[in-house]
Amino acid sequence: MQTHARVVIVGGGCVGAGILYGLAKRGWTDVALLERTQLTAGSTWHAAGLIPSYARNINVGRMINKTIEIYEGLEAETGQPVGWHKCGQLRIANSRDRLDEYKSYMSVAEVQGMRAQLLTPDEARKLWPLLDNKEMLGALYHPDDGHIAPADVTHAMAKGARDLGAKVYLNTEVTGFKRTAGGEWLVQTNKGDITCEHVICATGNYARQTGALLGLDIPAIPILHQYWITEAVPEVVERKRAGRPEMPILRDEGFEGYLREEGDGLMFGPYERAEHLKLFAEDGVPAWFGADLLEEDFEAVSWNWEQALRLVPALGRVGIKANVRGPFQMTADELPLMGPAWGLPNVWLAEGVPGGILWGGTIGYYLSERIVEGGNSLDTSDLDPRRFGDYANKEWTRQKVREAWGTHAEQKYPGQDMPAARPQKTAPSYDRLTELGAVWGVLNGWEMPNWFARDGVEAKDQASWRWT
Repeated sequence: MQTHARVVIVGGGCVGAGILYGLAKRGWTDVALLERTQLTAGSTWHAAGLIPSYARNINVGRMINKTIEIYEGLEAETGQPVGWHKCGQLRIANSRDRLDEYKSYMSVAEVQGMRAQLLTPDEARKLWPLLDNKEMLGALYHPDDGHIAPADVTHAMAKGARDLGAKVYLNTEVTGFKRTAGGEWLVQTNKGDITCEHVICATGNYARQTGALLGLDIPAIPILHQYWITEAVPEVVERKRAGRPEMPILRDEGFEGYLREEGDGLMFGPYERAEHLKLFAEDGVPAWFGADLLEEDFEAVSWNWEQALRLVPALGRVGIKANVRGPFQMTADELPLMGPAWGLPNVWLAEGVPGGILWGGTIGYYLSERIVEGGNSLDTSDLDPRRFGDYANKEWTRQKVREAWGTHAEQKYPGQDMPAARPQKTAPSYDRLTELGAVWGVLNGWEMPNWFARDGVEAKDQASWRWT
């Protein structure tokens, strides 16, 4: 292994490969990626590969759009198949609030540069004829969304980077970091030391362990998510035989999950609710865990499955071929930690990424831009790792991660402050203001009064009120 590099990337999942590719495309080819086992060995290999562009945050949507743009050009550039299925995505609205949310999103999509359409129930059923949802009020359709083969797209980005001169070192485990007298970083590995100017951490489920080597408490913890793949579904087989296009990825709040075609069958991925959600590797990834899966947990998502059978009866007419249950990273706001590490010059984080396939391309593009150009052409501050303060300790992270993924499919509202792990920081006037009817929000860990309820009006404290 080489002993010097301009940049060392730690982690060989989709995110690490995306950063390697992004730097190489910008002309920084003296870059070494260090992977403790094999590329894609972490969460990447068992990911569902979904690319959903829906985001009410304008800049987050633009970043997702960049991922799609990068992935769509990879195969022609590298000659490496990526398994891109541009089948679209269909989101079903069963309530007036959800339909209003989709209506308000349309102006956001236009600014993001995303194609989106509001559909009537009849139009939605034409796209997803297996759906028998009589409560549907409408739907949101993204024709440019799809799914991609996680391992293939990761290897394609790694190949594109290597073709430009970047290096990948497998079976190379990082064991420590030291700052040299000259201001460089000495990265210690089981294959020897490598000195560099910049360190980038993209270690997925190992984020907290990697952070500990640098003296950082990374506010991210893996959750366990699962999906099932069915045996051949006759309706899917017949559609293919007739030359019909692949049905879009389906998301219906009626069963709180996603459905898409997988071969001749269907893939069903239910979202675990908070009371059933399991966290993983809170104290570090176990030594025995590698490219492994966990035992299925049907009880955690039995409600989702029962509702899915009601809304998509074809699911109940076939058997289950496989269950895939494994960990991936989660943060308090379901957004990655991308940018400079606090207190450590030239250390960059690409950790806590909930959905490395969705984020791999765009993190590679914008983090490399930040490092090479000194800034971003797009406001990426929503992903800045420093957005959480010192209150974001391990216990706070546990509670917020459980809340974030456990309410992932629930209706959210503008300005909503979620209640878990609160209050963290309060002013001396907190109790008195509460007596006066303060309805609390939160800013940088501090409880802040959003408004005051008048006498005789019940004040619903946002720290204890579950939005419905």
